[in-house]
Amino acid sequence: MTTLQGYYGTTPVACAPHEVDDTDRSVLEKLQQANASAEIWWDSPPLDFPAWRDTVLDRAPDPLLRARWARHFERFMALDDPEHSLVRGVTTNPSLVAKSVLNAPRKWSREVRRQATQQRKFDAESVFRLIYRGVVAQSSHAMLPLWQHTDGRYGWVSAQLDPRLMFDWRGMLAEALTLTEVNPNVMVKVPGTPAGYVVIKELVSRGVSINNTLTYTVPQFLECVRAVEEGRAVAERAGIGTDRWRAVITHMIGRFGSQGDLLREAEEYGVELGPLDVRWAEVAVLKQITRLLGDEHHPVKMLLSSLEVEDPAAAPGVLSMHLEQTAGADIVYTCKPAFVEAVTRREGELARFDPEAIRRPVPADVLARLNRLPYFRCAVEPGGMRPEQFADHGAFAATRTEVHRNTCRLIDFVRHQIDELPAGVRGG
Repeated sequence: MTTLQGYYGTTPVACAPHEVDDTDRSVLEKLQQANASAEIWWDSPPLDFPAWRDTVLDRAPDPLLRARWARHFERFMALDDPEHSLVRGVTTNPSLVAKSVLNAPRKWSREVRRQATQQRKFDAESVFRLIYRGVVAQSSHAMLPLWQHTDGRYGWVSAQLDPRLMFDWRGMLAEALTLTEVNPNVMVKVPGTPAGYVVIKELVSRGVSINNTLTYTVPQFLECVRAVEEGRAVAERAGIGTDRWRAVITHMIGRFGSQGDLLREAEEYGVELGPLDVRWAEVAVLKQITRLLGDEHHPVKMLLSSLEVEDPAAAPGVLSMHLEQTAGADIVYTCKPAFVEAVTRREGELARFDPEAIRRPVPADVLARLNRLPYFRCAVEPGGMRPEQFADHGAFAATRTEVHRNTCRLIDFVRHQIDELPAGVRGG
């Protein structure tokens, strides 16, 4: 019987850049060096990378830095040379796809009209789903050589389900199974809601790789682990082949403090929090999760998204606490283009990464202030929230509104293109 080994119990596959002078390594290369099992992912469709790279290089302040950045970017995403690519996976979501499409309206208007004219029965919703699936297909095809080269360990593309379905497990499951037909390296991105955990259990039981997104708290993480373990048990009893299976859980770390109720409660309770205190609150959640994991080797790897750099005026000498205080962890860092550019431009502000940083506690005085706030306590305590409360968490609610809005923007773009077609050419 084949069991759900997935990520654990395997030997690390070398695919990070090598034979590079240490003085020429980028910030993210140095971060990956702090733990050989850490991974750098790209938080955008991979086909957006060349245009983004060229734009950033054009903004380089001088020829020497331009040459240095060019070397970094050559190693950052080397899809034609997967053995030496720093990027090991890709995350997408409706907001990112909407941005990608709306940034290239001429290209995508042609594709929308092509899809619309080829459908026997169509509307904006159905064409939107085809376009979204098309972006997932392009992304997964671009990452497939890396997936094949590493026997399914790396090269995953995390494709998020329609956020409008996050409380409808039947609708999410149906969409998830459609996405898994695109390419074998598609990882289904499921929200951290009670309905989402039903879908996670079912997908894992079928050997489908998953990413649990919209998660901000330790209770959500534990609920995801429970669903994964239950799905594993079903798969093992059924003899499901899952040698190429992975599960990650996304801690949207930069949104916990900025989009939730932390600062509002701090004002209400008379607790003075500076910018770095907010960062410590975000980092504390991850540190608590890694402590709970311990040496048990749960088949779920943490993934940090919404990474941010610090304001140099508020935090002199600190580039990014999200990186510096989690260095040495066996986790995934998915980096949005703006974040990659920021750490590239400000690399001189980074002294070094401490491989023991992830194991160092939050400063006692900071933790004492944070523990006065219910918003923080319910996030770090294992029993701090019940599953039915997850969607009411401030950061969850704000992100849900944002991704819903961006999904609607993309549908509006599709609808506009369809409306401009002559009625006689719409559909076969």
